[in-house]
Amino acid sequence: MEEDRKKLTEKKLLSCGKREFLEKGYAKANLRSICEASGVTTGAFYFSFASKEAALLRAILDPFIADSRELLSGLARMEEEHPETADDNEIQIIRYLSAHREECIILMEKSAGSCYEHFHEEAAAMMQESFRRYYRKYLGAEPDPELIRILASMRLHGYLELVHGDYTMKERLFLARAIGIHADAGTLSLIQYLKEENDAHR
Repeated sequence: MEEDRKKLTEKKLLSCGKREFLEKGYAKANLRSICEASGVTTGAFYFSFASKEAALLRAILDPFIADSRELLSGLARMEEEHPETADDNEIQIIRYLSAHREECIILMEKSAGSCYEHFHEEAAAMMQESFRRYYRKYLGAEPDPELIRILASMRLHGYLELVHGDYTMKERLFLARAIGIHADAGTLSLIQYLKEENDAHR
């Protein structure tokens, strides 16, 4: 009975904490407001979580971070080996990000002042490394780092646009597929262009 009550309290705090972080950002989120919205005392909060950041924010974001890293790295490897999967991979990513829209926005845009405030830089670096490996494999040479930085930034920005927009899932999937088709054709053309440029400067 006590354990069930504790789990219910934690569930309420996680839900209200997520809403508070989403609305105000981590730095301005108020622990008292979270407790009041959850219908629990601050004492009950500290019984469940050590602090606003060390436990509550981590409990909200860490599972999302771990799962998204695994998903994105797995899909990047698949696309590197099988470029024809790119379209379906985009759909999988958008489905996942849409299912975890709130966590994504908190992490990428609302985490200033927390241990996650520079995570967007890590996400950009991961995206750049994925692009670099792909282009190096199919270009047969090391791609220009500034080009890779810009391409990765465009892709990441596109994901955030789809997550942020007030779209239905059907609309998100349509846009993701359209963007994926555009990106796939553009990638093939770009690799051909870069190969021609490299040959011309040999």
